[in-house]
Amino acid sequence: MSLPSQKAGTQVPARRVSSGITGLDALLDGGFPEGKVVLVLGEPGTGKTIMVSQFLHNGVTGQGNKGVYIGMNEPKTRFNAEMMSLGMDFAKLEREGKFAYVDATEVRRIPEQAKVGRIPVGGRELGLVNLIDLVQEGIDKLSPKRVVVDSISDLVFRFPQIEERRPAVLDIVEVLQSTGTTCLLTSELPTTGEDRVLQPEEYLAEGVILLRILRKGVRTIQVLKMRGSKVDTTPRPYVIKNTGLEVYATEEVYGQTMEK
Repeated sequence: MSLPSQKAGTQVPARRVSSGITGLDALLDGGFPEGKVVLVLGEPGTGKTIMVSQFLHNGVTGQGNKGVYIGMNEPKTRFNAEMMSLGMDFAKLEREGKFAYVDATEVRRIPEQAKVGRIPVGGRELGLVNLIDLVQEGIDKLSPKRVVVDSISDLVFRFPQIEERRPAVLDIVEVLQSTGTTCLLTSELPTTGEDRVLQPEEYLAEGVILLRILRKGVRTIQVLKMRGSKVDTTPRPYVIKNTGLEVYATEEVYGQTMEK
């Protein structure tokens, strides 16, 4: 007896991974597509780190998914303290072997011209290689289901030319994609407004989520794309509470301009 075959041209829907953020899954067709790389773009103060940390914390505590955080902006002690203030005890999860923090802060401090022994090398290329090695180290250490890299801005902005930045970002995305984990990357938003220039990382990631702070302090979240998903692309308001981000998935933003 033969099994029914899938019709030509149809795709098997991707399994969904809950974000762990109130209201966000409603915009994402049920959650992030499993095993894909999603970019979280935002201005300073929009809560990018909080958002991706909630994703990791919920994965461990709610889904039993181990998680790895690759931190490029702040050391582990500061990260743990900041997240603890929001009710996320990552130090405890790390002691239990369910979470790992990989300190990648030195990567962004590598000068433009560095040396391996006495051999001069390009600092930005060395930084890229070091980041990829640290990602692989975290994967090998814990075999996680969820990975966060926060943030790739300092590294990729070292490649000012698009033709240089694209292969650098592609290397990072391909390595993460090959791990089979569901991964969130964060990056600073270099330009704002309706006519802003799209960055190579936006094209290469499977999904892109944009966080903004509009006039009068209104915060909005917008799913710009999510391949293979029926998403809500309308900007929706969100707030940051003492437990993290909360998205108002059915509310609209009235009387606000996208320009600052």
